[in-house]
Amino acid sequence: MYAARTFVALTTLSGGTAVEVGRAADIPRTRVYDAVDELSEAGLVDIDDTTPKRFTPVGVAEAADLLLGESETRAETLQDALTTLEAERDRS
Repeated sequence: MYAARTFVALTTLSGGTAVEVGRAADIPRTRVYDAVDELSEAGLVDIDDTTPKRFTPVGVAEAADLLLGESETRAETLQDALTTLEAERDRS
């Protein structure tokens, strides 16, 4: 939940510090860091190693592509797992 709100705030602000994002998203500053780490791992936010740290979101189109790709990968993984389970059940 914090990650989504953080990404929306960063997109609205075109980037910012934890304090700025926390104010814009109405979330605690300490939770912004956790959310930004999660978003960074997903490739949705760049972290500038400055003091204070600044966070910059990727563009909306790039974010949509990344999230769509992740969803497709999860769906394919689920389909493969279900196919394997069905094949094992049929052999029993």
